Amino acid sequence: MKTFINILKWIVGLLFIFSGLVKANDPLGLSYKMLEFFEAWGWHFMDNYTLYAAVAMNVCEVMAGVALLISWQIKFFNWFLLALISFFTYLTAYVLFSGKIKECGCFGDCIPLSGTNTFLKDLILLIMILILLFNSKYIKRVLILNLSIIIILVSIIFTIGLQIYVLRHLPLVDCLPYKKGIILRSR
Repeated sequence: MKTFINILKWIVGLLFIFSGLVKANDPLGLSYKMLEFFEAWGWHFMDNYTLYAAVAMNVCEVMAGVALLISWQIKFFNWFLLALISFFTYLTAYVLFSGKIKECGCFGDCIPLSGTNTFLKDLILLIMILILLFNSKYIKRVLILNLSIIIILVSIIFTIGLQIYVLRHLPLVDCLPYKKGIILRSR
């Protein structure tokens, strides 16, 4: 069981880090997607805060994934991951069943997923996180406390720094069809 739980820990942790970093590569794109949700819900009071929310969400995803991988504050971060994936599952269900939004942007523009695929991915992640939550006794801290805190702080600083950089310049990896250097031709 311990091996199975550790495999789940690595899968969930790496997926959250990957998802957070892909979106951190273009936080402005995520803020536009958030704006789309807020408009669909009539939450116009949030319009001016979408970029801040996007940056914060990306930091949370990366931080939670890193914390899971190094098994730091495992009970707290299992609950935190459960809260995140519950929220993401709600969003993807809304995308899938409301028809008001085409896609959720879970992996940014680099890996576009259909509403169905995204919802199924989130349901599977939800189940995996629940398994981790109820079997956290098998997850042991792998690093000393001070080193764990340093790694978490470095992941936060790196994710914020990456987002500041790409906001001032361009995304490091541009996945849009009209990115710099591409010539679109009409047929």
